[in-house]
Amino acid sequence: MFNLTLSTFLLFILIENDLLSLRSFQSAPVKPTSTISNKRPAIPASSKTKELQTEKFFRTINGRVSPGETFYSVLLNHGFSPPLVARLIETFKPVFDCRNIFPGDSYRLTTDAEGNLVNLKFQTSPVTIYRLRREGERLIPSKDKITLDKRIAKISGVIESSLFSALSKIGEKDQLAIDFADIFAWDIDFRHDLRRGDRFEIIFEKYYKDDSFIHYGKIVAAEYISRGRTLQAVYFKDPDGREDYYSPEGISVRRSFLRAPLRFTRISSGFSHRRFHPILKRPMPHLGIDFAAPIGTPVWSVADGVVTRKGWKNGNGNMVTIRHPNGYETMYNHLSRYGKGLKVGKRVKQKDIIGYVGTTGLSTGPHLDYRMKKNGKFINPLKEKFPAGLPVNKAYRTVFLKVSQQMTALLNEMDISSQKMVAGF
Repeated sequence: MFNLTLSTFLLFILIENDLLSLRSFQSAPVKPTSTISNKRPAIPASSKTKELQTEKFFRTINGRVSPGETFYSVLLNHGFSPPLVARLIETFKPVFDCRNIFPGDSYRLTTDAEGNLVNLKFQTSPVTIYRLRREGERLIPSKDKITLDKRIAKISGVIESSLFSALSKIGEKDQLAIDFADIFAWDIDFRHDLRRGDRFEIIFEKYYKDDSFIHYGKIVAAEYISRGRTLQAVYFKDPDGREDYYSPEGISVRRSFLRAPLRFTRISSGFSHRRFHPILKRPMPHLGIDFAAPIGTPVWSVADGVVTRKGWKNGNGNMVTIRHPNGYETMYNHLSRYGKGLKVGKRVKQKDIIGYVGTTGLSTGPHLDYRMKKNGKFINPLKEKFPAGLPVNKAYRTVFLKVSQQMTALLNEMDISSQKMVAGF
């Protein structure tokens, strides 16, 4: 019908291609389908995202996860189809569980003019970045390797009310207090043993990205002084890979029994042969220690042993009994629930979670009733003297003593309520 010369026809094709390219550049990337190559999805504008045209045929969107959003919903909101999002989640699995994103996490989406996904980046912390990178028709998942700067710091302080507040005053976070308390958990009950005026020293690792603090490393040496008693601990890892905290003489600070079966609570009732029962309203023996704590607080075994009883026992509610070496037995009463996989006959290790604080049985509120027997007789666990820990391997004792002397010399340089970086490490 139309009489076109060859040159006119070619000119018409060139003009049409130019118009298509212009429309591709001006329009938003299109909604992807279930394949990697998706034809022209429209990515909606959002007050939470920023759209950037990085090159003529590429578009990048930066955003942050809002409360209530998921990986799935974030990508749907940017025009990706459910089948494609499911495929991206599956592709990410070797390096990243896409369920583990939280409000504030950042992301970057890059697509080409045809709506094909070129790059996807999710950053869940300053040092945790996951990517999907397009190579041909494939998307390759990866996790960035971030190099952190390790620094050794020393702090000194004085207890006024608690270890938490003393460290906070210096500018440190709660995690350091927890790590410090775990080292001396066999000798100090941080619920009621602390006294105003007690002093502490900590030499520890701090990791930075540029000049931003990221997280703590190991405590390499620690000291606690209370009422004339000095406790010191030095971290040492021998060539065989065994690591522990030792006294300056090379004896592990790790005793066979912990002082308490849970972390940082208060004692609401002590060991007594005649205590007024708050429910039965009469004097009765209380042959254990009550630790007041919120429902759900983890309860751990104070020592290695074997579970001999698990279940309901009258006024004790949900309870667990564990048999330990040398004639010891411990009981944990009023639990809200039990540790995962716990059963009679199971062997447990020190600090394995065997249950969670509750208020079952005869109980006026959430607490753990913790009891201990020795050779069948109830004893006060807070007054019992437990066997000392194991020594450093004799083959490495000389190496350890060199480390110990260096650390104790640094600990003895008292710098109350201060912090400094330690050179030479």
